[in-house]
Amino acid sequence: MTRAGGFLHAVRAGLAGMLAGFACMAWAQSAGTDALADIQGDYAVSLAQFNRYAQWDLRGVDGRRGVVFGLRQDEIIEGLELDLAYRHSDALLQDLSQLNVVLNGEVVASHPIAETQADAGRLQIPLPLAHLRPYNYLELQLIGHYTMGCENPMHPDLWARIDDSSRLVFDVRKRVLPDDLGLLPAPIFDPRDVRGLEVPFVLGQPSGKRLEAAGIVASWLGALAGYRGATFSAHESVLPTQGHAIVVLGAGESLPGLSLPAAQGPTVAMRSNPHDPAGKLLIITGRNDDEIRSAAVSLALGAEALSGSTATVAHIHDQPRKPYDAPNWLPSDRPVKLGELLPLREFTVSGYEPGPISIGLRLPPDLSDWRTKTVPLDLLYRHSAVDRDDVATLDVVVNQQRVRRIELASREEAARGLVSDDSLLNTTVHLPLSMLESQAGLQFQFKYKPPFHSECRGSLVDARRSAVDPRSTIDLRGLPHHKAMPDLAAFATSGFPFTRMADLSDTVVVMPAAAGPDGFSAYLTLLGKMGWVTGYPATRVTVAAAQDDAVLTDKDVVLLDAGSKSGLLEQWASYLPAPRRAGSALAKDGGVGGWIATLSGWVARTSLGGVAAKPVSAPADGAYVAGFESPVSSGRSVVAISGADGPGLRKAIELLATDEVQRSRVQGSLVVVRDARVESLSDAKRYYTGSLGVFQTLSWHLSNHPFLLFLLYLLGALLVGVVVYLSLRAKARKRLGVGKPGSQ
Repeated sequence: MTRAGGFLHAVRAGLAGMLAGFACMAWAQSAGTDALADIQGDYAVSLAQFNRYAQWDLRGVDGRRGVVFGLRQDEIIEGLELDLAYRHSDALLQDLSQLNVVLNGEVVASHPIAETQADAGRLQIPLPLAHLRPYNYLELQLIGHYTMGCENPMHPDLWARIDDSSRLVFDVRKRVLPDDLGLLPAPIFDPRDVRGLEVPFVLGQPSGKRLEAAGIVASWLGALAGYRGATFSAHESVLPTQGHAIVVLGAGESLPGLSLPAAQGPTVAMRSNPHDPAGKLLIITGRNDDEIRSAAVSLALGAEALSGSTATVAHIHDQPRKPYDAPNWLPSDRPVKLGELLPLREFTVSGYEPGPISIGLRLPPDLSDWRTKTVPLDLLYRHSAVDRDDVATLDVVVNQQRVRRIELASREEAARGLVSDDSLLNTTVHLPLSMLESQAGLQFQFKYKPPFHSECRGSLVDARRSAVDPRSTIDLRGLPHHKAMPDLAAFATSGFPFTRMADLSDTVVVMPAAAGPDGFSAYLTLLGKMGWVTGYPATRVTVAAAQDDAVLTDKDVVLLDAGSKSGLLEQWASYLPAPRRAGSALAKDGGVGGWIATLSGWVARTSLGGVAAKPVSAPADGAYVAGFESPVSSGRSVVAISGADGPGLRKAIELLATDEVQRSRVQGSLVVVRDARVESLSDAKRYYTGSLGVFQTLSWHLSNHPFLLFLLYLLGALLVGVVVYLSLRAKARKRLGVGKPGSQ
């Protein structure tokens, strides 16, 4: 999902909590100055975080682009400034052209182009606080002119570009919210904020069940904050000095300055941070570890039902999930309407060159294209009629690559009754499955050729309307799940194979009991990433401290190690993939050297069984990530993430969770993460997950082993020859009477 699309999704999700927010605002106003903390600060948010484009182009005599931004419930805005950087055409008349700033439909600032240079301009524009609402629409408008006489309103010299360094600067004072669970997920997660989510966890005396409880909450928050990313830090017995935090403690434990509620069962409570009156602590507790875990499940699945400062929650029995049914993934058992993936208002665009209609697609990463190469898109669309000689097109684009160009109907066709203006049209577009990655962008770009407009003929009315019908469907049915493993790219981007079950019911996380705060932080950030991928909390994840074949049997394993040389990692060291040999680069160059490298690599893998010839060790201040087949259960996967120390492990997982560029470099079965960079060391693949079905599996094996296919053909020919020979011999003997009584 794109950043903008995710933010709009969060806006929709946050509407349900607006009533609680308004109640909170009313409470703060009635409480007077006591509702404000004496804590002030400022921060800046880039406009690129609100918008899907790094730069905006404003074109024409009246070019407009805008973003939606929200105000946090726990902040009072005391000052808001737009720090605007832009460039403009040299041809613009600086005395007549201007840049307007529009806030919620009102022009709040107007700056003549003359105040800046054409190559670079920067403005600091205060925004009036009286115009602010919980959600706001900020729009930039270019009023452009290039001549004192008559002009073409679509002239190419009419443009200004807003730079991605533009930002909103907030000056805020913290608001003291009531201890009310009805505000959840605020203030821990506020859907109006687009900054990356950072939440500390206080774990007290972490056990396996408590770590599972913390992981469930982290994955819940990760699912909510998917559009902006989330990282988590762990502390054993120290509350943060400021801000919000989540506390996971037993009934008999306590922290300085914090009084835990008396637990009568699984309990969720909200309290003020004793070190920060504006900070809130979300407390998860119970009489034992099982109740603590149950409280976490109830919070993740039923937070909207909680109220008051303390709630004893009933046990929620979450229904077992089915494979590949993650809410964020496209279902593969039915056609999916595009209207399920995007707000309806975004399917209609206006203008001769409108912005694209963009839809984020998340697919299971193990869909096989061995037999089926394309995915059908049943596309329904509308458009304004065009003249006979005009060029009007609809481009279907996947990941910035055009898949299909559709010529839009002309007025002549409309006059012949082939199509009427604004009629619903239909076509089938076959999207290449190879381009539909686990996270893909689907775009529909309408484009009309502006009509010739001579000067002094009045303004050009841009009345073009185009739309993709939300009833259009994309259909993944019939695609088998089958994938060569290990594939760390699928793990880095989609958490596969662990996210195959949205609740992580087939996943065991193995980490040493003495992992420490950095190890626990890495675990929580990883679970938050899993929640972002699936859109569902990891309510059935299992955390184990040591090897237990009964726990690991028929499970996928995440093995976290922070330099402690855990017994399980040492025991499984022989299964780690072998680093690529230095000479293997020759294989890419072809020729004799490539053949020699390929042959030597094959011999090495065969003789060593595909495992490392010598132990793989984590680099200083870094970590390695290795994937291999589970030694306990065939067909199951293990991903081992081992850091030289706790900080190295934590940095590596945070980098993979938050840095899209570095995450895209994760490939193969072994990578090293160091100095904020990723390097792939091995691309060996040794086993497969999923199934193609009996007949397709047989065909697939034969297609991958042509010599075996030749032997089968040879055996078949031999059998046919034997049958024909025996048949002919029997006929000959019968004709000659061989074997009859009296025959000689």
